[in-house]
Amino acid sequence: MTGMSPDRKRWGFGPAFFLMLSIPGPVCAGELNLFGQFRLQAISEPEPVKGMLGNWGDEFESGKRQWIDARTEFGVRYGNGLEVSLFSRALADLRLNDEAARFYGRVKRDEALVPGERIPVKLSVHGFTGNGLRIGYRVREGDWEVALGGALFKADYLLEGDLWGEMLAKTPEDFSFEASIDYVYYEDLIFGREDTSRPEGVGWSGDLMLAWQPQDHIRLEFAAEDLFARIRWTDVPATRTLEPVSLEQRIQDGKQAPAGLWAERTIDRYYQEIDPRYRFRLDWNADAWHGTLRGQYQFGYGYLGLGAGRQFANGLTMTGLWWPEYDQFGVEVSLGKWAGVLAVDQVEWEKVQAVTLGVSYGF
Repeated sequence: MTGMSPDRKRWGFGPAFFLMLSIPGPVCAGELNLFGQFRLQAISEPEPVKGMLGNWGDEFESGKRQWIDARTEFGVRYGNGLEVSLFSRALADLRLNDEAARFYGRVKRDEALVPGERIPVKLSVHGFTGNGLRIGYRVREGDWEVALGGALFKADYLLEGDLWGEMLAKTPEDFSFEASIDYVYYEDLIFGREDTSRPEGVGWSGDLMLAWQPQDHIRLEFAAEDLFARIRWTDVPATRTLEPVSLEQRIQDGKQAPAGLWAERTIDRYYQEIDPRYRFRLDWNADAWHGTLRGQYQFGYGYLGLGAGRQFANGLTMTGLWWPEYDQFGVEVSLGKWAGVLAVDQVEWEKVQAVTLGVSYGF
């Protein structure tokens, strides 16, 4: 990704701080509590995460998904009610068919191809970054806890669209690739279009958390993020092919522009939808020991996790976690208001394809 030019307008956090300070005193009455978090979750089925972040495709083997979701947030909670926070986030979601991933990896590694082999290709991508303000409210009543929130943010690095076509192995060393493309972007990564301006976006989203503790040793929690979430982009560069175009040289050397016909335009207004993220957890405990069942659904699929742990006399709580979908093992630690989690599917970073990392205070 290219950096932001010096003369580009920045959307700072100054107005947000003034908003936090201007909240009426009666509303803010009560104890002030700081909270913050950093979290990162990345899944890369075709290759290690380091490849997804670096030389994309060089180590493709098989798989259909690559995604990363990261968020940093700092805020103030007034008593157990009003919450005001500033956040920065990044999201990228790429989906492709397994056959294309396998073939693409062989091409990038200069492995011998099977002449006559035809590989269908279908790829979609969705991504953006954002910085903004969230306001929420939390209520505890009896066995229930409810939290609602809304966020407004400035968005950047738009990338969204689809590519579909076919790869054909001509010889053990040569292949052809023709595809149709329809996408919008902050930078034309395929055709190298230069006469574009950087699109600007304003996004909004909602979030919800429901928790129920019917007994001292049982707690259920459901959380939803990016509810009714959209980004409104203006002056958006877009490219759509008028017929399938040749892309093999683009894959081989990354320099030659594809041959074929395509249309370039700028869309005055474009709306990008954001997939909601749903999570649930069931916690139960027996004296110092506890167990947990967790689930997550996002990007069109979901998976479950299991865990168990112990709380020690000094208040330190440790929980071992296992996510079977990706053979991901990890540990979650909490002490007082602090909590942290690390889960990976491999011990060596060079081979990690699933990672969860988080640190929080006051959440």
